[in-house]
Amino acid sequence: MTNEQCRSVASTGVEAMPDRRSSPEPHPAQLAFAAELRELRRMAVKKPTVEAISRRMGCCGRSTVSAMLNGRRFPTWEHTAAFAQALDVAPSRLRKQWVEASRQIEEASKGFLSSRTQLPLISGPQAMGEAMLAAHWYRNNREFYEAACARILQARSEIRVTYTRRYPPTQYTTRASADYFRAILDWAREDSDDERSVRRIIGVPERDGQPDSDMLAWARQHHEDSKHILTYEANVLRWTAAADGLNMALIDDSVVFLAFSGGPRQKLNGLSIENPTFMTYFAAYFDQLWAALQPLEAYLGEAEAPADNP
Repeated sequence: MTNEQCRSVASTGVEAMPDRRSSPEPHPAQLAFAAELRELRRMAVKKPTVEAISRRMGCCGRSTVSAMLNGRRFPTWEHTAAFAQALDVAPSRLRKQWVEASRQIEEASKGFLSSRTQLPLISGPQAMGEAMLAAHWYRNNREFYEAACARILQARSEIRVTYTRRYPPTQYTTRASADYFRAILDWAREDSDDERSVRRIIGVPERDGQPDSDMLAWARQHHEDSKHILTYEANVLRWTAAADGLNMALIDDSVVFLAFSGGPRQKLNGLSIENPTFMTYFAAYFDQLWAALQPLEAYLGEAEAPADNP
C-alpha cells in the first residue's frame, strides 16, 4: 500500500476549504472531519457506494465525494449537509464538527497556528506539572493505529518503536493495524534527502527457553521483508512474562504514542503526548533497552541453530 493510500485509510481525512485544494499534507482537522464522514457512512444500515451517495446528493460528482471521504478536500457546508441527508442523517449532527474544522483550517492557512501538525485532541489536559500536559486518547485498536499511521507519514528523521505482545501483528484484524506496520517499512524504504532511521524492538515470547512458534515465524518473515532496508534495524527482547508489555512509538523528537493491550487479542487502546520533556524520558528508556538487546538476524540464527546442529 502506498503512503497516499495509508493516509486516506488510516488517517482521519477530508476535503479542502471551499474552492481551495488541500496541500500534500492535509491539516489534521481536515483529516479528522473526513473520519467523521467515513464513520457516518460506515454506520448506515446499508453502506452505500460513493457513486450512490453522489447521486443522492445531487450537487457533486463521485470524485468529489471520494475526496471528501479520503481527506483530499474539505467540503463546503452545503456539500456536508447534502452528504448527511444522503445517509438519512440530520445535517445538524455534523454542524459543530464542520465549523470547528473549518475554523482550524482557516487559521492555519493564515499562519495563526504552528506549522507542525497537531493530533486531534480527544481529551483535555490530563496531568499537571510545570505546564499542562495534553493527552490524546484512543479508545480502540482502529483509533490508535489510524492516528499513529498518520503521524508516521509525517516523520522527518527518526522512528523508534517497540512490539512486545503475545501474538504477532498478522493475528490482528483491523485494516488500520496492518496499514500502520506497513507504513513504517514504507517510510524506511522511501527515497529521501533526510537521514532516516527506524529502530524496532521486538519482544519474542518465550516459555522454558523456547520462543513462541507463531511469533518466531512472523519474526523470520519480518526479517526477510526488512533485511535489505538500510535505514531499518530490529533488535529482540526475550519476553518471558505471560502478558503483553507496554508498547510505544517515538516519532522524531515530537510525539510519544503509548499502547495498552491484553485480554482479548484484538483489544488495544492508548494515548499520545507531545511534550519535549516527556519524550526525553521515553527516548532514554528505549535507548537503554536497545543497547542491551540482540539484533534480529543474530537471534534468528540462534533460534534455528538446534535444528541445524542436532
